[in-house]
Amino acid sequence: MVTKFSDFLNDIQSVKPENLTGCVLFTGCAQTAIGIQQKLQRAFHINAMVDTDNDDMHYIVPLETFDEKVYLQFIKNDWNWDRNQNFIRYTVTLYSSQSTDKIYNMLIADGFNVIRLPNNMQLIITCLDNSPHNDDIVNLKNELFAAEKSSPQSMDIYFNKILFNGTIENPVYHQKTKQEFSIDSIEQEKDSIVREMLYRYFKKRIRSHLQTKTLLHRFDANKLGTKLKQNINLIREFLYTIAEKYIDIQIMNAVRTKHNVIIRLDYLNCCNDYKNFLKTLKLARKWWQNTAKQNTEKERNKKQSMNQSYKVMDCENGYYFVILYGSDALQYCGKHMHHCIQNDYWANAIKKPEQELYSLRDANGEPHLTLEIYNGVVLQCQGRSHTAPNPMLREMVRKFIAKNHFEIPDTNGWNKHIAYIKQDGVLYDVFNLPNNFVLNDAMDLCGMGLDKLPEMSTITVSSNFVCATNNLSDLTGAPHTVAGDCQFSGNPLVSLRGMPHKISGKIYLSGTQLTEKSYVPLYMENKLGDIVGVDKTIIAAWQQQIKARKIAIQNIITALYNNHTQ
Repeated sequence: MVTKFSDFLNDIQSVKPENLTGCVLFTGCAQTAIGIQQKLQRAFHINAMVDTDNDDMHYIVPLETFDEKVYLQFIKNDWNWDRNQNFIRYTVTLYSSQSTDKIYNMLIADGFNVIRLPNNMQLIITCLDNSPHNDDIVNLKNELFAAEKSSPQSMDIYFNKILFNGTIENPVYHQKTKQEFSIDSIEQEKDSIVREMLYRYFKKRIRSHLQTKTLLHRFDANKLGTKLKQNINLIREFLYTIAEKYIDIQIMNAVRTKHNVIIRLDYLNCCNDYKNFLKTLKLARKWWQNTAKQNTEKERNKKQSMNQSYKVMDCENGYYFVILYGSDALQYCGKHMHHCIQNDYWANAIKKPEQELYSLRDANGEPHLTLEIYNGVVLQCQGRSHTAPNPMLREMVRKFIAKNHFEIPDTNGWNKHIAYIKQDGVLYDVFNLPNNFVLNDAMDLCGMGLDKLPEMSTITVSSNFVCATNNLSDLTGAPHTVAGDCQFSGNPLVSLRGMPHKISGKIYLSGTQLTEKSYVPLYMENKLGDIVGVDKTIIAAWQQQIKARKIAIQNIITALYNNHTQ
C-alpha cells in the first residue's frame, strides 16, 4: 500500500518507540545498497533495511542511533547521499569494446560508481554534485571528445552522440515495446522517453536511407553532406514535437481514466506518415514553414501590443511593464489573457485618474499578467485565466510595486496572486514563509492554478486553510497545523500525502479523484470522521489500510529490535 519511501519513513516515525532514532542513506546501485547494509550489520552491529522508491533509488535505513565515526566513514566513501544533495550522471561514449573495458576497469579501481550499458560502447558514471570526481570525469570526456575528432563516427554513435547529445542512456526502456509510468513521474521522464522514441525511429527508418548513401561498414558521419545533415536535423526537430504531443494525449487519457500512462516506445515507427525518409522530410518542411509563419505572427503581435499602451518599466529577461490607456490595448490584453479586461467597463474606468491598469509583457509582446491599481493601492493581480503568475513574474510585480510605492491592502482578496501576506505591518512571501511561521488569519490559495503547494510543512494557520479549485494531485507542502477547516475540494487529488498533521475543523474533499486505494497518512486515523465529500465506503477502506500498515511497521521494528538484543 505504501507507494513512496518517504511514506514508509513517515509510517515508522508514527509508530516507532521514542528511543529509536535513525538516518537514511541512499545510492543508485542496488549492489552498493546491500553492501552498505551488510557493513552496518556486521562491522558496526547496526540493524538496517533496504528499500526502493519510485525513482529506483535504493535506500538503507538504520533504525537506531548512528555512531559519528560510522557516519564519517560513509561520507568519506560518498555513500551518505541525502535528499539535499544532487547526483550527476555522466555518459561517456567509447568506440571499441577494448576501450570500454579499459576505461571501465580504471574507473572502478578509482572508486567511481559506473554502469556499463548493454551496447558495451557507453558508460554511465554517477557522482555527487560536490564530489571531486566531477573534474576527473569532465577531463576524461574532453580527452575522449578530442580523440573522437580524428576517429570515424559509426552510425549508432552519430544518432546518439550527435543527434541526441548522448542522452540515450537509460537501459530500462531497451527491448521494451510499451512502458508504464505513473502520472506523477511522466513529466520528469518526458524528455528521456521522447529521445528513446526518436532513437528507435532513426535506427529503423533513417538508417535504411543512409545505407543507400554509403556502405554501412564505411559509414562516417563526419563525411555526411551539409544538406543531408540539415534534413536529418529538421526531421529530428519535427518528430520531437510529434512525440511530445503523443505523450501529452496519453497523459490526458490517463488522468481521465485514473490509470497509469502507457507509452508505445515504437509509436513513431508505427505511423504510416513517417514510413520513409522523403515522406517524413516533406512533412517536416511543411511543419517548419508553419512554425516560421507563427513566428511572423508573433512579431506582428509584438508591434500591435504597443498600440495605446506605454512602457513604464523594464524588467529582467526582456520583460517590461506597460500602462494601458485605450480600448485597443484592453482588447489585445483581454484576447491573450482570457479575462474580462476587454469589457466596456474597463474602457470607461481607465479614463479616471485614480484608476490604472498595467500589463507585464515578454520580449515578444505577449502579456502574462494584469495589475489593477486604484488610488495607489493594489486591488488585483491576474495571470492568464485568473491564475497565479509564476515565481519569476511575481518577483517582477513586487519590484514594480516597490518602485512605484503602491500599497498592499491588509485584506487577502484578488491581490493574493502576488502571494503576499501582510501581518503586523510586515509583508511575507507565501511561497517562502519562515520556518514555524504562525499566520494569525486564514490562508486563501483558492483558484491560483497551483500544480503543487508551496513548502509550508512547519507553518501554523490560525483559521481556515483554503486551496480549493487548483490542480493538486496531493497535498505535499501543506501547513503542519490548521486551527479551522481545510478546503481541498475541486482538486484532482489522488492521494492525501502531505495532509496537515493537526486540523481542528472539517476536511472538505468533494470533487476529487480519491479512491479506496489512495494513500492516507497514519496520523489521519483520528480525523477520518471529519472528512466531508467522500463516500463512506472509501473512508472505511482507508481505516483498514491504516490498520494494516501500522501492524506491518510494528512487526518490522519488533524484528529489528529482537535481532539487536540477541
